[in-house]
Amino acid sequence: MRGLRGLYLQRIGNFREALTEFEAAARLEPDNPTWQVSIGETHAKLGDLIRALQSYQTATTLAPEDPGYWRLLAVFCAQNNVNVKDVGVPAAQKAVVLDGKDANSMDVLGWLLTLDARHAEAKRTLDRALELDPQNASAHMHLGMLYLQMNDRVSAYDHLVQARELGSREAEVILNQYFP
Repeated sequence: MRGLRGLYLQRIGNFREALTEFEAAARLEPDNPTWQVSIGETHAKLGDLIRALQSYQTATTLAPEDPGYWRLLAVFCAQNNVNVKDVGVPAAQKAVVLDGKDANSMDVLGWLLTLDARHAEAKRTLDRALELDPQNASAHMHLGMLYLQMNDRVSAYDHLVQARELGSREAEVILNQYFP
């Protein structure tokens, strides 16, 4: 019940009270990594990235064999540009080790490698994500971003258009910014 109340409060933008509810849920179910993710997400919305990172990391210690929690930690690092090299890339790598056939894990790893300017590794990883799922809009978008970093505007455009056609709003924003 506390978790549902926390979700409701989070949706209406009352992050302080949502945090209180998620922390209460975590005390009731200390082994449930979902509450740690909710706590982390709420700390991030409140601007406390240090506590947010700690909560995401706690979730991975509670469920060390679940690639989803490693992927969430990696996405947090990428979205907030926090500890990309030291925490984000290893978390994404762990998600891939746990489930190497998951295009989303490959995509997240490719995204983090792109942010870390490891272009050759990022390209191989994002290409692999698209081999696993050619319709993965996020992988097309991240590959487009990588090509922009590598100054290959034609390839960037092609992948960003593909991502937009697959429903990526982010790709649309990037297209409007770089290809007006």
